[in-house]
Amino acid sequence: MGGSMRELSNFFNEKMKVMIVINEHLIEVDGEKFCPLNQNEIASLIPCGKVKANQIIKELIKEGYIDKLRIKGRYRLTGRGREVLNMLQ
Repeated sequence: MGGSMRELSNFFNEKMKVMIVINEHLIEVDGEKFCPLNQNEIASLIPCGKVKANQIIKELIKEGYIDKLRIKGRYRLTGRGREVLNMLQ
């Protein structure tokens, strides 16, 4: 398995679902795209609990796949996150 396949195997779970939800719910305000959903709303779309959604979001931020914007609870995919999502879809 190559490096990229190892990276992809990490996303065949709720992480992928969180990234898809964030990507599918992007809106644009003042030229900036972000997902307006809060953790409860993201959790309900996965579906999973809020604590699990919070854990996944923190992991995705730490791993560099999503950014948390200065606006409380607003997220978007990073370039790396978009690349992985494109490979999976």
